[in-house]
Amino acid sequence: METAPKKPVVLSIVPSPLLPPVDGGQKHTYGMLDALGKITSLVCITDTKSEKAGHSFELLPKIEHRVRKYLSFGNFKYIVNKINKIKPVAVLLEKPFMGPIVYMASRKTGTPFFIHAHNIEYLRYRSLGKWWYPLLYLWESFTYSKAKAIFFVSEEDRRLAIEKFKIPEQKCHISAYGIPQTKVLERPTESIIQTKALVGIKPEEKVIMFFGALKYLPNIEALEIIINELLPRLQKKLDFSYKVLICGGGLSADYEKQLRGYSNKHLIYAGFVPDIDEYTGSADVVINPVLSAGGIRTRVVEALGFNKTVVSTITGAHGIDARLCGKKLKVVADNDWDSFTEKIAEALSEKESTPDSFFAQYSWQAIANELKQVLQS
Repeated sequence: METAPKKPVVLSIVPSPLLPPVDGGQKHTYGMLDALGKITSLVCITDTKSEKAGHSFELLPKIEHRVRKYLSFGNFKYIVNKINKIKPVAVLLEKPFMGPIVYMASRKTGTPFFIHAHNIEYLRYRSLGKWWYPLLYLWESFTYSKAKAIFFVSEEDRRLAIEKFKIPEQKCHISAYGIPQTKVLERPTESIIQTKALVGIKPEEKVIMFFGALKYLPNIEALEIIINELLPRLQKKLDFSYKVLICGGGLSADYEKQLRGYSNKHLIYAGFVPDIDEYTGSADVVINPVLSAGGIRTRVVEALGFNKTVVSTITGAHGIDARLCGKKLKVVADNDWDSFTEKIAEALSEKESTPDSFFAQYSWQAIANELKQVLQS
């Protein structure tokens, strides 16, 4: 009787809290590692704030929740000892911030290290007005130069990194934000009606949804756009019953009170919801009117995975291969709110499905298989 081939051992290092996954970055990391853990023997060293939950990999919350962790000799020693003990084929570092420590551990043990980059970090922090972004450029450049390979979330980020950091093209790969689905899965009508009722939406009312962490400035800016630009236009454009549903926590009590004052303009603020997938799966259209930030737009991928049409700005669709999305992704020029409103109305009348090509590219299963091949190369 033939024995199954032994799974390769991979050591993942996630310096920031990983579990439970709440924001887009955490969901990205968790989804990727959980899928990778099903086809490798994966050990993950992460922040002490992480909580053990259902996952396919071994979780070791050993990195102290302090700024100095990125240059801690104690963390360096622990990583070296763990590499020597489990003998992984590769070390996979999440984001470049702990790069120097992981590079030294890699050099000491002779184990190659790889980086999974969520953004071009120095450009992201420059867009947020941080004065120290040139220092981050040097840090990021050094880390990428020492890694065996880097995984970026999109072709745009990959190209930017090659240009800005002068990285050889063969070192740069794509590992996009993914979804657990491998095909279209529709929610039963009864479940949709029940979810709508939780926030006071009638069964016959169309739902235009925006969701995200509302402590994050780009999302707050998008919320202001919805209130000031889209609500007035939608009121003039749509002649049927609808609601604009906002999901996400992080707002001040005063701001929440202000939002609830827009109920007469078809807006419902649900705040933080424990299961965002339940609400996304019950929406008719998801909107993404963001004008800043980097990386891939997680809400766009998640919504498309639930067979929802997404209307987005060009900035909001950064990193998504629109060619794979058929008519389910409608991209509008930044700040063109008249066209944005037109596309919402158009989306509400269509019955297209998310194409198979989207799932072939963005399912975690497909992403993990490609990642494993590179880590073993």
